Parts: sequence; C-alpha cells; structure tokens
Amino acid sequence: MSSEHHPTTEWRSERQPIETPLFTDAETALHKTRDIVGRKWHPVLLYYLLQDGPLGFNELKERTDSISSKMLSESLSDLEDAELVTRELLNDQPLRVEYAISEQGQALGPVIEEMINWGIQEDK
Repeated sequence: MSSEHHPTTEWRSERQPIETPLFTDAETALHKTRDIVGRKWHPVLLYYLLQDGPLGFNELKERTDSISSKMLSESLSDLEDAELVTRELLNDQPLRVEYAISEQGQALGPVIEEMINWGIQEDK
C-alpha cells in the first residue's frame, strides 16, 4: 500500500455515500446544477438576492463588479426562466422592476454558501 495522500479516498471515508433518489441520474442532476451555478454571474446574482433582496435592476448592477446591462438582463432572465428568481413590476412610468429570490432559489442558498467557503479556503 502506498502512503500517498488521496483526497478522493479521504472524502469518501469521512462522509456517507451521496444518496440519490431512486431512478435519478446523478450526472444529469450535476449538469442541470452546473447550468445555473456554472455561469459567471448567476451565483453572484443569487448571492445578492439571498443576502439583500429584493433588489431593483440598478441596485443589482451597482453591487456586481463590471457586469454590463445586457449581461445582467440576460442573466436575470435565465434565472427567472429557471424559476429561481421572481420579477415584479412596481411601476410602469418610470419603469421599475424588483427581483427577488424564489422559494426554489432559496434552496440554492447552502450551495452558494459552500461555494463562497470553498473559494475562501482556496485563497489561503
């Protein structure tokens, strides 16, 4: 036996096996999750909405680091289509909308938190 450190083996020995519901394809689920949290701005927007929401378009734009209005609009639309964010029209003259995290989006809170914690640890 080698005395090399194997992080994968260590991870398996410290945790219980990942339980997936019967007839669930883990790879498909991971791809679906990646489609949301793997996009550049999606986790950032979800974070701000989880922490400070609901927020207007301009408030979100001010909080994010150099996102263009077009990219912000597309990202919010993607998150709305995925039913992770809700959009409420507050005023039509002048146009004012507010974005909030949905119940389904709140379920991603622990994932976003772990991403932040992982990023902090990797920075050390």
